[in-house]
Amino acid sequence: MNKTYKILMGTLLFLQLGTTNVPQNAEAADPFQRFYNESCVPEAKKAGFTEAEAKQGCTCTVNALRNKYPNGAFAALLTRYLNGQSQARQTLTSYGQNCFEDIIDDIIYEN
Repeated sequence: MNKTYKILMGTLLFLQLGTTNVPQNAEAADPFQRFYNESCVPEAKKAGFTEAEAKQGCTCTVNALRNKYPNGAFAALLTRYLNGQSQARQTLTSYGQNCFEDIIDDIIYEN
């Protein structure tokens, strides 16, 4: 897959975060893990990243979110995001964007 395509698709990933479906079951597992498995990785792969690149970017994203939010606060953010709140979407997108920019840089400057 060429580098330009991956860059364009990576950018689209951040625009598509609001279109993913994550189950809203209150008794479900860790919200960070659900976000990783059911939203972040599939959307990154759909955007053109390899499995390894998707996992790398999403691991970075989830780690950054875990450092910022306690479980309950992230669960609330995730719920707002799932309900279509634009500020919640922007928040999640900003964490993902920072992480995936590093991967895109690695793709661009790959030897």
